[in-house]
Amino acid sequence: MRKIGTTLKIIFIIPFILFSACKEKENVAPTVEIVTPPDGATVLQAEIVPVKAMAEDEDGSITEINIYVEGDLVATAEASSHVYNWNTADLELGPYILSATATDDEAKSTAVNILVLVDNLGGLNPDLTYGSVSDIDGNSYGTIEIGTQVWMAENLKVSHYPDGTPITQISDEAEWNAMTPDVQAYCWYDNLSEYSDTSGALYTWAAAMNGELSIDTIPSGIQGVCPDGWHLPSDAEWKVLEMFLGMIQTDADNYDWRGSDEGAQLKETGFSKWEFSNSGGSNSSGFTAVPGGFRNAKGLFYSIDQSAAFWSTLAEEGTDNAWYRTLNFDREQVYRQYNDMRLGFSVRCVKD
Repeated sequence: MRKIGTTLKIIFIIPFILFSACKEKENVAPTVEIVTPPDGATVLQAEIVPVKAMAEDEDGSITEINIYVEGDLVATAEASSHVYNWNTADLELGPYILSATATDDEAKSTAVNILVLVDNLGGLNPDLTYGSVSDIDGNSYGTIEIGTQVWMAENLKVSHYPDGTPITQISDEAEWNAMTPDVQAYCWYDNLSEYSDTSGALYTWAAAMNGELSIDTIPSGIQGVCPDGWHLPSDAEWKVLEMFLGMIQTDADNYDWRGSDEGAQLKETGFSKWEFSNSGGSNSSGFTAVPGGFRNAKGLFYSIDQSAAFWSTLAEEGTDNAWYRTLNFDREQVYRQYNDMRLGFSVRCVKD
């Protein structure tokens, strides 16, 4: 009986060993990460960016790391880590996908992707020559000749009229909401003065005009809030600018979104101020439009990184509305329309 029992034990153990041998430990895929730059990072155009990929394999060894830019293989190494120096000098501004793959000694691989934004510092067009003008508060602005006109290349941020009279600053939402169309007021976006250097101030139409009446001549002759020797552009003067950049007369006389790429020629390049699509923004004109956003008639703020809105001297007859221009982050055209004079818009001045 003892002999039979031993035999049964052996018979039982043999299939167990065979079963265990069939269940060898499955190979675990390696892990890989892009250590630098971090996901979502912004890097400057023309910068050399170290792209560092690192991999680990808990049950074996790494045999290869590959690094890709927009799906194109740019570096490979037989190691567990590698650094590729990415030269962004000749790249267009915008988002780029960086990828890394790692392969282990059993040919199992894994991948990781990150998104990096290539941007520039924005600002004035370095290929053009700018002048300058100062307002009564001592603020200095770049100026640019575009066709037959000379425009400010920055948004106005003055808090006094040319004769030294203070412009009323209204921060309170309820007070702004209670305004009548003839109130001359200004504010900073979100009531934060730090926006003054990048986006300028937001003015009601009455403030921009300094109480003057509607006019649509070339030149407008309305100094308004502008420095001595400068004036607020009429609707007709905006059309002169647009047509110099390529807009045809019928489009210029139309309203809503008009033209082709005239807005793109006016917008500052890059994404330091504009939301990161900034469709077509080339600043080839030197106008250097930045998205100062706006304040609506209820006193609420909108679109600081998405839109730029500028007053003209023309009011819509029989209404409390005035004509303006808008540029958007996702558009290459120029928007023309009229709206409530109580809105807070940016101001650009034209030289007399």
